[in-house]
Amino acid sequence: MNDVTPIEPQPTQLTEDVVAQFLMDHPDFFQQHPELLGRIKVDTPERGVVSLVEVQVSKLRDRIGDLEEEITQLMSLAAKNDRLFHDFANVQKQLLACENFSQAAKIIEQKALSLDLTAHIKIIDHSHPKYHVDKTALDNFIKKFLNGHSAYLGRLRKAERDSLLAYGGLDHSSAELGSFAILPLGQSQSIGVMAFASRDGRHFEPNMDTLFLEQLVSVFHYLLMQWSKSSHE
Repeated sequence: MNDVTPIEPQPTQLTEDVVAQFLMDHPDFFQQHPELLGRIKVDTPERGVVSLVEVQVSKLRDRIGDLEEEITQLMSLAAKNDRLFHDFANVQKQLLACENFSQAAKIIEQKALSLDLTAHIKIIDHSHPKYHVDKTALDNFIKKFLNGHSAYLGRLRKAERDSLLAYGGLDHSSAELGSFAILPLGQSQSIGVMAFASRDGRHFEPNMDTLFLEQLVSVFHYLLMQWSKSSHE
């Protein structure tokens, strides 16, 4: 029987990828060899040749700066949400003190104006043309734009906007490039919509939170049902 000569393993060719993979597989390498940190130099476009430690410190500073900016933005958003919460809570309190639709509609319209918005309240077959919406137009809008969602946020084409919201002096020039927040009055069987229009086309965008608006609409819809019930008793 012939002796088989064992095949010695060939040394792995040292490449950048091999070194990178080794360091990824051994994240504690520099902890075991701290003397290398000061000897490894990195050529950076901003500061020239610096040590690896300096690169790490610079990246940490940048990350801390990013985190501080994120915290500032979050604090600003929290402050804005706090103001909105108190504003909407106050509006809801005023609504609960109303005795009829006209009083409630006036409160919402005035609040919208204070926010540089225009409020539109539309109810199927309402006796006043300002608040009237055709049932077919409402059903078409709900089917196309809401379809189970609690609100529509964004722009509208002229025909779609007019069929739902138009009344007398609707300002077409300002609304043409504007944006809207439109919420149904009632989810399972809507009796109308409450809409807020802005001249700014980016004021209402699909990714916005609508919690406060939903609460406002919910309170308004509840009051509508109570006033309707009382009128039939």
